[in-house]
Amino acid sequence: MKFIQCFIIFILIHFTLIAQQKFEPGYIIAHGQDTVKGFAEIALNSELSYSIKFKKEESAEFKEYKPADLIGFGIGNDIYQSKHFLNTAQDSVMETAFVKQLVKGEYSLYSYSKDELVFYLLQKDTTIYFLYDRVTDNLGEIKQEGNYLNYLSLISAGCEKLANTYSRIVYSDKGLADFVLKADNCSSNEKAINYYQKAKSEMHEIAFVGGFPPNLTQFTANFTLQFSLPRVYKNLFFNVGINYSFTSVQSSLNDYNHDVYDNHYNIISIPFTIQYNFTTSRFQPYFYAGFSGAIYNENSSYYTYGEPQDPQHFVISMALGFGVQWMMGSNFYLRAEEAANINGQYQMIFQNPAVGVAYRF
Repeated sequence: MKFIQCFIIFILIHFTLIAQQKFEPGYIIAHGQDTVKGFAEIALNSELSYSIKFKKEESAEFKEYKPADLIGFGIGNDIYQSKHFLNTAQDSVMETAFVKQLVKGEYSLYSYSKDELVFYLLQKDTTIYFLYDRVTDNLGEIKQEGNYLNYLSLISAGCEKLANTYSRIVYSDKGLADFVLKADNCSSNEKAINYYQKAKSEMHEIAFVGGFPPNLTQFTANFTLQFSLPRVYKNLFFNVGINYSFTSVQSSLNDYNHDVYDNHYNIISIPFTIQYNFTTSRFQPYFYAGFSGAIYNENSSYYTYGEPQDPQHFVISMALGFGVQWMMGSNFYLRAEEAANINGQYQMIFQNPAVGVAYRF
């Protein structure tokens, strides 16, 4: 219970902490057409629609820019431009936002993320068409029919080889970018440029060693490969690795015999889990769930005098856990974690909390 209480308190403390930003090489284009190179913050597309945090040097303080402040900016190979347009999918309101360029040609294509929705802007000269998919409510009722197929039909009307294929185009960055590129190259002598690229993934190697003081009733050591798509889901991670856990639990024989004995659980596992971090600040509460291939060994000081009892060579088990970690620098973390394993015989083993140090390579 004390660990859970601390976990809740730490979540509340988080809101007073300074967030930890990640920057990568980029640039901004001011209204005077001046291009300034530096470092731009990695963020979700829905966040980049409304602002970009930029600094000229890695050690400098960042400055936040709104769509009205810039012509555009770039992060890595991604290009964003400031556009003023009519959002016809949401009450026909005028909006100004940074939109991500996917195609440059006779018809240029941009994606625009707002909340959890993705829209597209199709621009020819100074005319901007707002494209959207079918909009439904939480019950699945149709609130508004999509219009993007109508515009795909319009731009492909003069291209015989595309005219009958537009209805099969998937509403996605890749689907629309590929089609608009083909339509541009079919109807124009000017070669169109495709800027679409898959979301950039990241992989980090993380080592963790921890225990439960003072009597070391828990010892945990693991090595994890952690994968993420920070521009798409910055709080979500896929983990795979190898884990060793030793847990010591004191028990009594029954309600009448109060002799105390120790149960020791040794678990070697290869877990595959999905992890969600509740924050992206220096203080990060998290939860994960998945499954693992594991070898269990249990011994008892009462029954077997330390010899393995019913050793299980290999089982498939569920892996659950939650914890908190504090970022001490760019690579070091202080971490407290509690985990549970449910093996193939439906035996649930709760590990004691492991407090230790994690290092991200």
